[in-house]
Amino acid sequence: MKSRRNHKNKKNKSRRSKGGKKWTTAISAAQKTLSKTGSFSRANKVFKTQALANARKLFGALPQQH
Repeated sequence: MKSRRNHKNKKNKSRRSKGGKKWTTAISAAQKTLSKTGSFSRANKVFKTQALANARKLFGALPQQH
């Protein structure tokens, strides 16, 4: 007969993965774009887009302004 010491209870195991997706900061996204393309306007656009995406993750979708 096996000892119960090695018997693991399956309901104690977590189904979630340990590592979540890492956040991409707006500044790092803009720096990467600038180094890749050399375009300030493109980097500025990526900066604003990433900042908006991060705000949506934190606060949900922002209301549309008309």
